[in-house]
Amino acid sequence: MTHTLRRHGLAALAAAHLVFMGALAAPAMAMQILDAADHAELVAEISATGVNRIVLAGDRIAKVVRTPAGFAVEHDARSGDLYLRPSAPAASADAAGEPITLFIGTEKGFTYRLTLTPAARDSAQILIRNARAADGTAAAARSAVDTHIAALVRLVRAVARREPLPGHAIEAGVGRSVDGLTFVETWRGLRFAALVFEAARPASEDADGVWPGHRSGLAGLAGTIEALPGAGRVAALWLAAPGTGPSGGRLGVAVTETAPAGALR
Repeated sequence: MTHTLRRHGLAALAAAHLVFMGALAAPAMAMQILDAADHAELVAEISATGVNRIVLAGDRIAKVVRTPAGFAVEHDARSGDLYLRPSAPAASADAAGEPITLFIGTEKGFTYRLTLTPAARDSAQILIRNARAADGTAAAARSAVDTHIAALVRLVRAVARREPLPGHAIEAGVGRSVDGLTFVETWRGLRFAALVFEAARPASEDADGVWPGHRSGLAGLAGTIEALPGAGRVAALWLAAPGTGPSGGRLGVAVTETAPAGALR
């Protein structure tokens, strides 16, 4: 009897030990890993009652474009992580709600649309990973665009202020007129050519700027210039106020990709 009880006791103890160890080893809810690309629409699940964390791989959250209703959002500027928690205590542990939408902008220039579904679960961790975030492709492209825009602004400002710009030759025009545009001069550089012109003042003029001819509006003005032989694509366009031109029209500057020598002189 003693041996039998001992055997049963040991078996029960071993079974209890296994159950206890099994409880310790039970895995928690895994982190949700979302593979993304720029402008991706992502879906994940969050806790309706606990604090939730959103983190980016190889990047940092720079801003939240839209804050979801019903959840308070905390952005850790140092780490770039995002934390969401219910803005009011949930009525019960199994509380759940309608999906919420969050737009996230990152330091490397990516944007994600994230749809989050509140559920009766423990706090969630969401990892968004984008292969391009690691190689810096987007950041490099963004930097190139910013540099391009800065160069255009610098050239237009120099022309408008009549401040000679290094690397640009100023070629006087001969008063050539096309569709109500009289070309005054050209500032020609290695990358761009700035065409200085006067738009004849029409009888009625609106805020967008119109002039005689078969085209109107700023898009029409750009089209008129691009249609000229050797002009090239218009990359920037600036119009001064009425009456700023030599003949009382509107002075303007159209920056094009560098045109062949001799064009529009």
